[in-house]
Amino acid sequence: MKLEKKAFEQVTLRSALIALLIIPFNSYWVLYLSYVFDSNRPSSLALLFNVIFIILILMALNALVRKILPVKGLSQVELLTIYAMLCQATVFAGRDMVQVLVPLLSNGFWYARPENEWAELFHAYLPRWLVVSDRKVIRGFYEGNSSLYEEGHYLPWIKPLAIWTGFIAVMSFTMLCLSVIVRKQWSEREKLTYPVVRLPLEMTRPGGALFKNGLMWLGAGIAMTLNSINALGQMFPQIPYLPLYKQVWLTEKPWSAMNSPGFRFSIFPFAIGLGYFIPLDLAFSCWFFYLFWQFERVLGSAMGWSAAGFPFHIAQLQGTWMGLFVFAIWSGRRYFISVFKTAFGLGREDDSGEAFSYRLAVWGAILGSAAMILFGFKVGMSLWFSILFFGIYLAMSVTVARVRAELGPPAHDFYNAGPDTILPSFLGTRLIGKESLSGMTLFFWINHLSYRAHPMPHQLEALWLARMTNANARRLAWFLILAAVFGTITAAWGHLHISYRLGLDNCRSWYARAAYSRLASWCYNPTGPDRAGIIFAGVGFLFTVSLLSLRKRFLWFPLHPVGYVVSSWWTFSGLWFPMLIAWLSKRFILRMGGAKGYRRAMPFFLGLIIGDVIAASIFSIISSAMGIRVVYLRW
Repeated sequence: MKLEKKAFEQVTLRSALIALLIIPFNSYWVLYLSYVFDSNRPSSLALLFNVIFIILILMALNALVRKILPVKGLSQVELLTIYAMLCQATVFAGRDMVQVLVPLLSNGFWYARPENEWAELFHAYLPRWLVVSDRKVIRGFYEGNSSLYEEGHYLPWIKPLAIWTGFIAVMSFTMLCLSVIVRKQWSEREKLTYPVVRLPLEMTRPGGALFKNGLMWLGAGIAMTLNSINALGQMFPQIPYLPLYKQVWLTEKPWSAMNSPGFRFSIFPFAIGLGYFIPLDLAFSCWFFYLFWQFERVLGSAMGWSAAGFPFHIAQLQGTWMGLFVFAIWSGRRYFISVFKTAFGLGREDDSGEAFSYRLAVWGAILGSAAMILFGFKVGMSLWFSILFFGIYLAMSVTVARVRAELGPPAHDFYNAGPDTILPSFLGTRLIGKESLSGMTLFFWINHLSYRAHPMPHQLEALWLARMTNANARRLAWFLILAAVFGTITAAWGHLHISYRLGLDNCRSWYARAAYSRLASWCYNPTGPDRAGIIFAGVGFLFTVSLLSLRKRFLWFPLHPVGYVVSSWWTFSGLWFPMLIAWLSKRFILRMGGAKGYRRAMPFFLGLIIGDVIAASIFSIISSAMGIRVVYLRW
């Protein structure tokens, strides 16, 4: 995509200030939904519904302001700046990051018992400057009926949380540098479509054409009606609700193998709407590979291989994403080499309009990665292990961003595919050692096993939106880092405030405890490399490279390994059917109306997303005020 040479639209200070004012309320909302009620998982979805709802409210207020003072209204660039900053803040407030980080600082001490021997196994390896170990301080945190604001309660948390916030700032900067390095290759040369952010781009366009379209309101009305009936049915049992979600339990072998992770049918307007914007072959791959995974499980059960771990989905997933990463880097190797030459003064790749110059991006990525590695070493990991850990983590971050940019699935779940499972499997816990394993456990919070809400994809999407709207990406980049830091601080405060009032043990947070249980298991039973896991990771890698090679040679080949990655575990057990509906709808519309018909139908599918978002947001606020647990955006 080539832009006309014109002055960039300003990313204004007032848009950043508005975002910063909203972030504390947004963080508290996200925390209350997922931590207290477990009634929704805002950060489990690729498109963050809470952020879309806030932008819709701002747009309504903005329309009123423009009627009174036309020159004072917010522009599209300003609205998208607020959107991007709120996304960064939500990522860190979500279920997989700060909600795990805060209890992780003390779980290893609170749940230590003579019978589990945690104190003897790993307490000596947990740096006291980075955790909160005093049981008197944390008693109220776990039991509730207390207050964070007593001096003896909040002071011990300040130092470790300040250090972790500094680490998050470095990590965010490093990922942003990586996003700058890959942006042009993926956006302008490979022309990836970024389906996840089509909605914020379209709904903020000047003139509000989307909201004047009858098809949009038809889609929104359908989604709002279905979601409202389901929410009311959960809040008031006397009201029947439509069967939009069906969990199928199979009792006879080999079909019962599909029960883990689950086999579900759902009518999920949010996912259907988002699936419409996914390239047709990739949408097909999503639902096809979900059924293929289930076929593998049934085959394993029928042949008696399940007891040995077949189909080794975790190992296959690890190999598959590694294949995607290697292929993506190899495909863009000429461009990436040119970027690095430019950074070292040996070439001249155009970086005008980028968030950072290529020199700053490359050196920022190098120095940021080094700082993360040295911090891991300081925490307790051996240097070689810290290099491997953060090298794999950043490579996976790039891959998650690639998956979002190319496929844009409604949700992505890289369950157990990160460095904290790859390294113990490939190297064995005996070689790694207790000190490095303990240090690694303190990083359990960086996306907690699943890598659902991840900062880098949202950063890359923000840069893409800036390019599409001719916005000043350089100022936006620094605002994104500010949002990540402030989002972390407000989320940590919100978590502590709620926990001292209600008690962690009375809410829905077990993830951090699972990290220390796993560490204790490693310490009790040191193991060698998992040979079967390594073999099936190799199978996943070769499978991925083979599919990508076929797609490169035969343009008509319909299967893409990105679908294999995202469909392997629990999340997609409820999304495969909406993706099938979206694929069938798009295929039919393209066949009957061509590209023109596709464009004309777009507002209807955007409306499905908007309607789901509005209903889910409103009922989440109402039910939280009533103290009733309700599941919205069911999938």
